[in-house]
Amino acid sequence: MNVIKLLIAVALISLTTSCLQKKESPPIEIIPEPVSIAKHDGAPFSINVSTPIVINDSSMLPAAQLLQDVVKMELPIKWNSNEITSAFVFQLDASLDSLTKEGYSLSINKKSIHIKSSGPQGLFYAVETIRQLLPVELEKEKIASLSLPAAEIMDSPRFPWRGLHLDVSRHFMPLEFIKKYIDYLAMHKLNVFHWHLVDGIGWRIEIKSHPELTDIGAWRKVKADRRPWQDFEVWRKGDKAPKYGGFYTQAEIREVVAYAQERFITVLPEIELPGHSEVVMQCYPHLICKDARGKKLANHGVYCASNPASYQLLEEVLDEIIQLFPSEYIHIGGDEVGKGNWKKCAGCQKLMKQKAYTPHELQSHFVNHFDDYLKAKGRKLIGWHEILEGELSSSATIMYWGAEKGVEDCLKKEHPVVLTTGSHLYFDHYQGLSKHEPKAFGGFAPLKKVYDYEPVPGGLVEKYEHLIMGVQANIWTEYMPDPQQVEYMLFPRIAALAEITWHPKGTKNWAHFRNKMNGMLRRYQTMGINYANSALRPTIQFELNPSTKQMTVTLETELHTDIYYTLDGSKPTPTTATPYTQPFLLDTSATVKAIAVKDGQVLGQPEVKEAILHKARGAKVELHSQPAEKYAAQGPYTLVDTDFGGDKWGNGKWLGILSKDFEATITFDKATEIQKIGLSCIEETGAGIYFPAGLEVLVSNDGKNFTSIKAWKTTRNGKIPKTSDIKTKIFALEFDPVTCLYLKVKAPYQKVNNQGVFIFTDELIVE
Repeated sequence: MNVIKLLIAVALISLTTSCLQKKESPPIEIIPEPVSIAKHDGAPFSINVSTPIVINDSSMLPAAQLLQDVVKMELPIKWNSNEITSAFVFQLDASLDSLTKEGYSLSINKKSIHIKSSGPQGLFYAVETIRQLLPVELEKEKIASLSLPAAEIMDSPRFPWRGLHLDVSRHFMPLEFIKKYIDYLAMHKLNVFHWHLVDGIGWRIEIKSHPELTDIGAWRKVKADRRPWQDFEVWRKGDKAPKYGGFYTQAEIREVVAYAQERFITVLPEIELPGHSEVVMQCYPHLICKDARGKKLANHGVYCASNPASYQLLEEVLDEIIQLFPSEYIHIGGDEVGKGNWKKCAGCQKLMKQKAYTPHELQSHFVNHFDDYLKAKGRKLIGWHEILEGELSSSATIMYWGAEKGVEDCLKKEHPVVLTTGSHLYFDHYQGLSKHEPKAFGGFAPLKKVYDYEPVPGGLVEKYEHLIMGVQANIWTEYMPDPQQVEYMLFPRIAALAEITWHPKGTKNWAHFRNKMNGMLRRYQTMGINYANSALRPTIQFELNPSTKQMTVTLETELHTDIYYTLDGSKPTPTTATPYTQPFLLDTSATVKAIAVKDGQVLGQPEVKEAILHKARGAKVELHSQPAEKYAAQGPYTLVDTDFGGDKWGNGKWLGILSKDFEATITFDKATEIQKIGLSCIEETGAGIYFPAGLEVLVSNDGKNFTSIKAWKTTRNGKIPKTSDIKTKIFALEFDPVTCLYLKVKAPYQKVNNQGVFIFTDELIVE
């Protein structure tokens, strides 16, 4: 028996040793995903301080220098040394032209690494791929011994335009951060930096022919309790109010452009016209329209289209822009142009009459002038899709930021288009539903929604596909006062953007991307990037079964974590809470609290959501006041689905009713005793969303004759301050118990002079 035990032990040791020897090395995970990866069983390529980089053309130097930076070693650069072994060998190979100049092949074995491309851009991107094959710790510190796994990688991008925008008008960003931002683009193989240098509240670029634009226009007064765009006023010498702002000198602009060129990134400048120019009008009031009496109209940030001085100033500005930026395109904005002043302006009215223009056609007149001007200078005009209003020049290019469903209509205009679709690619939108998320502009674009975005609409006529130049994400900085907050809103969504722009159509795989993000987040953390943990926060989802009246609770995070929860209101911890493994049922109200745990660490504060299983849950409901199409949620059922919308009114869970009183009727399955109702609402007055001006409860047993049993009216008047602060509230009315079959609730909207007003509601709670 002892001999048998000994033989078994020896066999187990042998099996264990064999398994350890055959243990597979980690998979190769690259973002954006290459077209093909073939990992080999051969020995890895070892790197030390004497490993040479072989080049034969000066255009290879950016890639070679990047490689030195990536490995943190001064690897020797050798020219035309074909006989050197154990080296990084760069080659320009015209036979790879089908991969484009940004594509590459990467062949790694024990003896050498061959990096080939038909252009120096591809060699550079191959090095960015090598970066992700190396330990993340290398981002922070030197490592004496490095190696790369044996593999063959072939790669090329889907779109030639892979852009990222940054608004520095609302909040000026330091020069060093602009360079870091460009590095972030390069790391993710993006190639266009759209620099939004000018907008209504700040001019950020030195123009030598018009120094007032930065002497005055680069600075604004700081006003207590006001957002930057509220009561905007430039700061002038001698003003007692604190000033805020900054600008880039022309020397700094050249420095940024050169820095970007070394990383194969085009810097696209944006100079706004004919709108979004309030700051220019404060510098040069004579550019504002005048009425028939010669009286200056209000400053709505729109150039007078009949004033030759408007064109002259902008031409002189563009002359300097062209000298600073070698980009093929110049962005002229062109969005959200208010035409009210043109309709009142004597000069503009005269011009419109002479040319038989509509106001839209007057806008085209203005934009087309600069399209011609830029063409004469050897450049091309690109603008936001509103420049399509009127009769736009056929040579103009469009940057489309509208809704996903409008992409095809835009393409049918047959202009080249860059897609910056607002529903998915506006990174100023919320990336999580948690109340712990910092204030954002609105909308909802979580990581998976960004990743899942397909730029080319399904069923698009093939003849329009070639018009799509590429894809870009935009960062507007209303709520991003510093680089830290910009990073928070950019990361990790920039990784999803990279995959959209690079992946061949139909090849994305969320499960694979989700796995890859484990390593990418570690890389971001090692680099000291302030990435958002939104994708790691638990989302608590409720789904009501209308038949059983039970609620299914699902807890999930976009990226991999462990989840723990409680239902008794106590704070969850990994040792006291219940591990979440699958959805569970509730048939009574409860407070759900959940935490995420990764690598033994609790990530952030608990997420909390009240499960209110009230008497009208799942009941038949009729909504008498129809919501706006964009804010229709689940229609009437939204009011009884027990799934509250939280504090993000743009997340698709709120009913938004515009300039109409709210009215809804609930039909119970049987006579039901009730004594309290609550209408859950949200308010952001700056967005035109107001709490209701009152509430009334009516009951009936025949559905025709209703009796009012309780009513309330607000004491607020129409002069309610407009702010971007978001408030949520359940407006409740209690009354003596009453039994009914039908319940009607009315809520008049808050009247505000000269504007439309929304009521937003997500649940009608009946107790």
